[in-house]
Amino acid sequence: MTAQRIVVAGGGVGGLAAALAVRRAGWEVEVVERAVDPHREAGTAFNLWSNALTALERVGQADAVLTAGDRIDAMQLWDHRGRFLAATPVAAIGRAVGAPSVNIRRSDLTRLLYEACKDADIPVRLGAAVRSYRQDGISVVLMLEDGTEVRGSALVGADGARSAVRRGVVGDGDPEAVSLPVRGIAESDGGAPPHTVLMAWGPRGGGFGCWPLGDGQVSWTVGTNSLLRRRLAAGEPPKQVAADFATGFPAMFGELVRATPAAGVAAVPVLVRRSADVWGGGRVTLLGDAAHAMPTVFAQGACQALEDAAVLGAELTRADGDVVAALRSYENRRRPRLDWLRRRVFTLDRMQKFENPLLCRVRNVMTRKAPPEKSARGWTQMLTFDHVPEEAR
Repeated sequence: MTAQRIVVAGGGVGGLAAALAVRRAGWEVEVVERAVDPHREAGTAFNLWSNALTALERVGQADAVLTAGDRIDAMQLWDHRGRFLAATPVAAIGRAVGAPSVNIRRSDLTRLLYEACKDADIPVRLGAAVRSYRQDGISVVLMLEDGTEVRGSALVGADGARSAVRRGVVGDGDPEAVSLPVRGIAESDGGAPPHTVLMAWGPRGGGFGCWPLGDGQVSWTVGTNSLLRRRLAAGEPPKQVAADFATGFPAMFGELVRATPAAGVAAVPVLVRRSADVWGGGRVTLLGDAAHAMPTVFAQGACQALEDAAVLGAELTRADGDVVAALRSYENRRRPRLDWLRRRVFTLDRMQKFENPLLCRVRNVMTRKAPPEKSARGWTQMLTFDHVPEEAR
């Protein structure tokens, strides 16, 4: 029934989870997705922290993700010489907040969510790019690039940082590309520690990160500095750029790059939105990167999209049919947490991008001397589903 159908624009992680949450809330739902092949590998994998697993449990998918993923017990931060800077007791935090953390391939996660939508009889229309939308007071009409119109009682824009729905809601232009990481998935572990997310800061900006996926494979990323970005812009192969950068780091990182097929190494810009003040209006709301795209620091992009989805479902459940009130309640509930988190993300992102060697050394010393209990408290707040610290309210 049109009057009770919610349309989700975007069939990525956030959009699919939102569709599942909407269906569990008792509403009809339909998903439209630009991509023809939404399961493309793209050489990427997610860290899904405890808050994401809690969100997935609320849309009925936590067990499937736990089975497909590789658990995270700890996170370590090194300098480029392999010297210890800091650690996060991820498993202990997971026990405290009631959910574990896992690493999982992007393609595996989207495939699981697509299968869940199929099982729930949620239609997913592929190859359907959004052009614009209009509201007529009692419904929303989503207009696709091929001229097709999709009508519903509400529209959830989960169509990424370049969101066409956001263009109608906020009209703030294109997102900003703030970094150009090089990523891949190695076909051997290269000696990477099991069940550990490992990050190593570079001496002049940039850095390496890696996390195991199980079955001997490891996802890795290079945070590029200005020199590496110039090389990539000049057309040098991303794998060669990453391999050269690895020579200044512990040998494990170079092993991971060498164990990755060149075709599986990609440099894709990270897109952000500096402002996340307006999420919707009328019968339209935004979700995930369309609402609050941010740097990859803390790896919370997909996690927060999943939180958005679960909270949207909860607000629709208690809405008593008033979809507009539910959308505003969802936005009002989510914005304080995202405001708090984004401040932390953008601050650490600036620190990670220091390229002055002296500033990098000072940053490392300060990180090594920071009280571990303070860091653990911040991570616990971040990994607690939909939590807003008292000082941020």
